[in-house]
Amino acid sequence: MPSIRGALIDAGPCPYLPERRFHAFHVDDEVDDGLYRVLLDNRFRRNGAMFYRPTCEGCEACQPIRVAVAGFTPRRDQRRAWRRNADLAFTWQPRGIDDERLTLWRSYQETVHGDADDEPPTRFMTEDAGISGGELHARTADGRLLGVALCDVVGDAWSSVYCYWDPAERDRGLGTVLAMAEIAEAARQGLRWWYSGFWVAGCAKMTYKARFGPAEVLVDGRWLALQDGKTPEDPAVEGASG
Repeated sequence: MPSIRGALIDAGPCPYLPERRFHAFHVDDEVDDGLYRVLLDNRFRRNGAMFYRPTCEGCEACQPIRVAVAGFTPRRDQRRAWRRNADLAFTWQPRGIDDERLTLWRSYQETVHGDADDEPPTRFMTEDAGISGGELHARTADGRLLGVALCDVVGDAWSSVYCYWDPAERDRGLGTVLAMAEIAEAARQGLRWWYSGFWVAGCAKMTYKARFGPAEVLVDGRWLALQDGKTPEDPAVEGASG
């Protein structure tokens, strides 16, 4: 990895594991698509204009997770969710914010996360730091927006940034369907990898990422297969090798 300048930041309580602090290395140098593609394979992520890597002392729990687009094999429940949403149309759109998206985002935040008073993260939703990408929109036949997936596209990789969807349509399984639509769009664009962020063993809100596979996680600089929520270096994975 090329040498980059930055600073170590105490970002407060860990958002993934209890009773821990979250420390991160924030990049000060300018990052373009080429550099970000390298950073993705070195435990970095983007949040708005900020590029960071978790650097918590004594903890390596945040492991990047990815799926080979051509090798993605949907589970039975995922195939059922896809069929339930056969009426939806998915389109690739520029990043942006408007009343339609803000209304959907606020409904999602209030119902799913209980953040009724949260200010919309306008900069997070629109600031791309010069990184290529866009949004995947899911709409009904009459044009109603049901879901939005914010994404970066760098080199041969699709990096999922954030999704929000209509909580009134919870039975559709829109989170699952949007992820599958991202993989399908990545395939249409000829990309090799779908990165879904960090996999954190022991964090319940991250378990859904292991449902998309076969998946790999980055451990000590090596991409290793994830099997039933465990890496090959875990002795509980019978017959696995590093």
